[in-house]
Amino acid sequence: MSPLMGEALRRGQAPWLRPAKVEQFRDGVWRPSASALKALDKRIAYPPTRWPEELDDRTSASGRLRLTFTDSFPGGGEGVLVLRVRVRRDVPVCAVHGPVTLLGHNVGQPLARGWHPALLPVGPLNTPFVTELRLDVPVSRALLGRGGFSLPGGFP
Repeated sequence: MSPLMGEALRRGQAPWLRPAKVEQFRDGVWRPSASALKALDKRIAYPPTRWPEELDDRTSASGRLRLTFTDSFPGGGEGVLVLRVRVRRDVPVCAVHGPVTLLGHNVGQPLARGWHPALLPVGPLNTPFVTELRLDVPVSRALLGRGGFSLPGGFP
């Protein structure tokens, strides 16, 4: 357990889970999409697990997506998707979970266009964790993390 974060992780586990399956809703049916999975399954640099940074916004997915995560965190908690979203004019809003919280140095007003890291709370974690994502902007990363804890200094 990290003393700063107070988060229990299994030995060698990163604080994010990678999607095991991504489906797209087309023609009234959920269909597995290898290209959407490849577009969203991009790791963030995390030295303790030797994860490299996989930052490539040339591949992305959009529309109505269903993500399945088969791994889990010890102790459950509240889930949050760690995303990279393309901002056009306004803060992107998921039709299922509400507005995303943009991160990074270009978030101020006026809102900078382009790719931004973002968080999207998705509710209680369970295994397997399945959630729907409906954004009208491209997404080039979707990892599952645990949210709902506070750090010293007031960061949610």
